[in-house]
Amino acid sequence: MTTTIVVIFITVSLLTSSLTIALVVQNVRAGKAKISQRRTILENGIPAQATINSIEQTNVQLDDQPEVLIDLTVVKSDGEAFHAMVRTVIPIINIPSFQKGSVIEVRYMTVNNELKVEVEGAYFPFSKT
Repeated sequence: MTTTIVVIFITVSLLTSSLTIALVVQNVRAGKAKISQRRTILENGIPAQATINSIEQTNVQLDDQPEVLIDLTVVKSDGEAFHAMVRTVIPIINIPSFQKGSVIEVRYMTVNNELKVEVEGAYFPFSKT
């Protein structure tokens, strides 16, 4: 009886551990894919200027740099404007440049039939390798 309980306990523990590891690996891969997409937009996207309509800090920090949610009006080179919400990490030293009404440099690109915008000067925690 005791042996059966121990075997069941060990089996459940192994299954739980395996599931946890699988979820962690999946989240790490998704995070790397998001960072890769952001880099691609910043390197190959179309440059534009955007006016900050609002900015608010989230409860997240990355390497002591604040994550912010920025509401933008992006103006393309042809004068057409569109609205965008961007969640990004801004180096703390650059926060004074990111205030309501400020005009900032951004890059945009169509990804999966959706315009994606990234802020130039955003913080990236990983090197390019």
